[in-house]
Amino acid sequence: MEKKDNLLNRILYIGLALAVLFSIVNIFLIQERKEKLAEAREVIKEQLRPAELEVIKLTLTNCNNCYDIEKGLEELKKQNINITKEESLFFDSTRAKELITKYNIKKFPTLIISGEINKSEQLTKYFTNVGEIIDNIIIYKPQLPHYDDILKKVIGLVPIINIVDSSCKDCASLADIPRGLKLAGIVITDEKSVDYNSKEGQDLIKEFGVRQVPAILISKEIDNYEIFKQELPNLNLTEKKGFYAVHSVIPPYRDLNTDSVVGLVDIILLIDNSCIDCYNVNVNKQVLKRFGIAINSEKTYDINSKEGAELKNKYKITKVPILIVSPEAKIYANFVRAWNNVGTIEKDSWFIMRKPEILGEYKDVEIEG
Repeated sequence: MEKKDNLLNRILYIGLALAVLFSIVNIFLIQERKEKLAEAREVIKEQLRPAELEVIKLTLTNCNNCYDIEKGLEELKKQNINITKEESLFFDSTRAKELITKYNIKKFPTLIISGEINKSEQLTKYFTNVGEIIDNIIIYKPQLPHYDDILKKVIGLVPIINIVDSSCKDCASLADIPRGLKLAGIVITDEKSVDYNSKEGQDLIKEFGVRQVPAILISKEIDNYEIFKQELPNLNLTEKKGFYAVHSVIPPYRDLNTDSVVGLVDIILLIDNSCIDCYNVNVNKQVLKRFGIAINSEKTYDINSKEGAELKNKYKITKVPILIVSPEAKIYANFVRAWNNVGTIEKDSWFIMRKPEILGEYKDVEIEG
């Protein structure tokens, strides 16, 4: 009996010892978890903490068209940062010259950014895109236009000269080109318009080999913009004396070889007043507009009139109402391709509609003789 009691006491003692041991282990584990959790919180807290940076702005005193460095600073402030010191220096000040020499800075205006520039992967990536790392600081790469200290001039300012024909009210406009360049971020300066028939216009035409107007002369300064440089091979432009000449390719325009306006089209609407169910022949004018055709003059003849009868017999017309278009329409390539489905091009180059049925009701007519 005594042996059983001793065994039981021993088992109880071991169980109690194990319970105490487990309690001690749990206390250590809980403490370790708390310490790791606290460490994790500190890590997260540090990751979320804004990077502390100091910024020096190097600005110019006489470049109104230069890139506004404040925009670069605004973009920087959108990052997870805290600017602890911000200083502004003029490009030609003694302090600025010291920094320019020290960091070999060549483009202005710019920002010199120091501090925790590598605090986060996101911030490092941002600085890689917008700046250059020199001696553990960031030199901001200014956008165009900016002053280039090597060239000793402002680059990225693009003069444009519009050569126009003020006498041609129907001529196509190239106004969308400067607008498109501006929307692409290209800075246009000194834009002016010159009439082709003026002395200045004639001098420009001769100097830059302009073949048709309207035309636009765009300064080669535009080459500084990467967005244009990439597209240049596709534009088929040749630089001459510092400018690219962009000619109008959409009629109407003035052909300077013949000094005549190309692409002004005369039309004739041939109808039969007795056919009240026939489609409205004026629909054809809307179709022409879709092809960009500029109508110079318009005439309407009844098939039974003298003029109508002459047209009917001359072109062997068997259906009305129809559209007849002058030879000037040949310059509209899309129109010519589409015309093959609705009519013929005669020996005298006039376009004669043969299938009015594609637009609606029509009337058959007999050819005399």
